[in-house]
Parts: sequence; C-alpha cells; structure tokens
Amino acid sequence: MPKSLFGTLLLVSFPLFFIAPSYALYGASSPVLQLTPSNFKSKVLNSNGVVLVEFFAPWCGHCQALTPIWEKAATVLKGVVTVAALDADAHQSLAQEYGIRGFPTIKVFVPGKPPVDYQGARDVKPIAQFALEQVKALLKDRLNGKGKATGGSNEKTETSSSVELNSGNFDELVLKSKELWIVEFFAPWCGHCKKLAPEWKKASYNLKGKVKLGHVDCDAEKSLMSRFKVQGFPTILVFGADKDSPIPYEGARTASAIESFALEQLETNVAPPEVTEIHSPDVLEEKCGSSAICFVAFLPDILDSKAEGRNRYIQQLLSVAEKFKRSPYRQLRLGSCK
Repeated sequence: MPKSLFGTLLLVSFPLFFIAPSYALYGASSPVLQLTPSNFKSKVLNSNGVVLVEFFAPWCGHCQALTPIWEKAATVLKGVVTVAALDADAHQSLAQEYGIRGFPTIKVFVPGKPPVDYQGARDVKPIAQFALEQVKALLKDRLNGKGKATGGSNEKTETSSSVELNSGNFDELVLKSKELWIVEFFAPWCGHCKKLAPEWKKASYNLKGKVKLGHVDCDAEKSLMSRFKVQGFPTILVFGADKDSPIPYEGARTASAIESFALEQLETNVAPPEVTEIHSPDVLEEKCGSSAICFVAFLPDILDSKAEGRNRYIQQLLSVAEKFKRSPYRQLRLGSCK
C-alpha cells in the first residue's frame, strides 16, 4: 500500500513541475512592454501617447495564440503606439480595477479618456489600423485644443456630473428615459461610500455625455431604498433597456473600472441604426457623411412588390441593423428602383 501511494504522489507532482515554466508568455527580449502594478501608472496612465494593453492569463490558449501576433504588432507600431501586456493571473487586483472578466482582453488607453475595449480581429493589420485611428483622433483633439500633450489626471478641475436623484424625480429622469443610467445608492455615514465618492465623481466626469450617473441618499430616500431592495451600502444598480429589472454592478469600485463597465453596457444597450429612406442628396450626406461604412439597399418599386413585399424588405434591413448594431455603419434605402 505505501508503495502504491508513493507512486500516485509522483504522478501528480510531475505535471506540476513541467507546466510551471510555460507560464511566461513574453520573455525579457520581447518588444512588448511588460506591465506590473509598479510601472502601470507611469507607463500607461501618465503616458503622453496611445497605449494598447493586453490583459492575459498564461494558461489561456487564446492568449498563447495571440502572443506572436501581439509581439509583431509591437514591432510594427514601435515609436508610434506602445504595445504592452499585463499578466492578470499574477496581478489580479490591478486587472479587477479594469473589470477584466475574460482573456485575452485588449484595452486602449488614450490620454484624457477612459480606456475602451478593442473588439476587432486578432491579427496584426487590424490591430495596427485600430491603433493608428486612435492616434489620429488624439492628434485631431489636440489640434482643436481638446487634448493635452501631457498625461495624468485632471482631478483639480473635475466637477461631479452625477445627478442627485430622489422619489420626486427618479421615475421621470431614470425609468422613463431611453438612456443608460448607473445609480449609486449610498448612506452619508457609510465608510465604503465615502471611499467611493471621489472615484464616482471622476467616473461621472469622464462619462459625461455618454452614460448617465446618478446617486440616491438612502437616509433621506427610504422609499427608493425599499423599492429597489437595497440592503447594503454602497449599492450600484444599472438601469438599461429593461428599466424595471436593473442589474447590480459588482466590479471594482474605481473610476476606471466603472467607466469600462459603463461603456460596455452602453454598447450592449445602444439602439440599432435606423433604416432611412433616401429622398434627396441632402439626406444621403446627413446620414452617411460621418459613417465609416454606409449600406444602401435598392428596393423594388412599391407597385411591383406591393406594401407587403416592401415591408418584408424593410424588416430584413431592420433585423440586420439589430444584429450588427455595435458596428459603426448606417443603413439606407431608396424609395423605388425601376
């Protein structure tokens, strides 16, 4: 029996011994900048330029497949965009700050803006093209006086854009709104709420014009607290497309994590592109002028297809618009085609 048990222990220990060395995806000579909590602020948050960051786990097969592509992208973009990587297994708390839930997750950091996810193809060319688009947008902002040449926080000039909500305005502003709302339910005496306050303020400032943030003082608004079954502080609820069934936010209580989550929710809740009828060149210019891609459908004359046929074509276009609503394009249709 002891001999058999010893053999079993050896079988378990050998795989652990051989797997461990494969955990490092990027070596010391890699062109990819390797990030840690000690250099993340200086290399990413305080950077003057665009930084692409891959959050990976060494055991993740998709991460391993991306490694040579990411290194090639780093070589191609050298001197133009910083390409970096963070081991989310080794630095879990930092990854949690940015709401990382799957691997690999790629985020782009642009000075003065909250990070956003890269959701394109995982190949060198689309990654490089995406990075260059971010550089062009940054340069355009600076030329227009909107951006700053130096990184860092603007905390001194930030003002909270979070809306004070109460039983008198909650339904009108939040529940009847078509916009995405993220609401903090807090108590003034709560220590965790006080700690969240500057992060919430910063997030509301950075998300202004994109996502609505609001706050409810549960000491003064017991009815709202009871209505939404708030049992602890702070509680953060997301009011998206289904206003009657808000979902809880369970991510890190940092501005960056809240911003990343909010932008993800914004994409999920965004309305599909409208299908507009072209009846003049002005309509074409107005609807297509700012779009990267614009689809134009040439439909049969209504006298040929009848109203039933015309409506069927329009419904097909609306279905496509709904399926690809997160893509930057518009759909239009011509009134008739002979």
